[in-house]
Amino acid sequence: MSWILLAAALVLPWVWNGALFWGTNFSIWGLLALSWNLLYGYTGLLSLGLGVYFALGAYGAAFAVMHAHADFGTALIAGIALALLVALLLGWGSVRLSGYGFVVGTLVTALIFYLLALGTDHLTGGEDGLSFRAPPLSLVGVEFPVSDLSVRYYLGLAALVVGWSVVRSVISSPLGLALRVVRENEQRAAFLGYDVLRLKWVSFAMAGALAGFAGAVWALSKEYVRAGLFQPFGAFVSAQPEPDPLIAVLLGGAGTLWGPLWGTAILLALRETVVGLWPQGYALTMGIVILAIVRYRSQGLISLFKRSSSPSAI
Repeated sequence: MSWILLAAALVLPWVWNGALFWGTNFSIWGLLALSWNLLYGYTGLLSLGLGVYFALGAYGAAFAVMHAHADFGTALIAGIALALLVALLLGWGSVRLSGYGFVVGTLVTALIFYLLALGTDHLTGGEDGLSFRAPPLSLVGVEFPVSDLSVRYYLGLAALVVGWSVVRSVISSPLGLALRVVRENEQRAAFLGYDVLRLKWVSFAMAGALAGFAGAVWALSKEYVRAGLFQPFGAFVSAQPEPDPLIAVLLGGAGTLWGPLWGTAILLALRETVVGLWPQGYALTMGIVILAIVRYRSQGLISLFKRSSSPSAI
């Protein structure tokens, strides 16, 4: 199934002009949903602060280009490295919080970073943001300008494939099994000899790095960053109705490989429909979606297919 979908994605721009725009957005937000799913769906940690690492990846890549004149690959690595470093530092303390404490802690962290970004608008550009010219993507000696929509589409698709493959490898490994044991019962995991805090910390760091990866790709493809990227996901405080990774995962199916991607695709379509008809009604619509998921399909829409959500079910 995965190879069929990949082949379809590769040829989609040749048969549908809108794929260049929608496909790029889907790839980036789908990658972010995968990172949140790794943390929540497979480890059981409900974080509202992944926007911090998405934004750090974006700003890390942008600053590498603007201040160090980095090439495309170096800028991408810089964004991921910055997000990973901060995730390691903050995650060490965050995973020691449990239950609602962890949720509130990640929310407060996101709000602090957001307010700091707004307060240092001379550095971050504030809500007006910063524009820059991304360096060309160089492959086998050939340079591809990122301003080309086709380049952006295939860049986003490549990032999504890499992220999906990483998540698939992790959950198919002994580490993935250990994470699921922690998700189901932390006390039992500790009794079996697992280092629960270390496992949660590793999951937090990996999710942060994947979010940073998505943010770096977003910044380099949009050639723009803004302080609003730091806003917490799942809190509906953003004036920009982007596909929320939290809702995408819950809608598609937490703890599955394909659920976050199906959820992202549905949210993109829903966003365009709702914003076009009622611009102020997006947050209300998302609230209704959440209530419907909890009431009627708590395991996500992917459960309609009655397929196993194990790593082999791809």
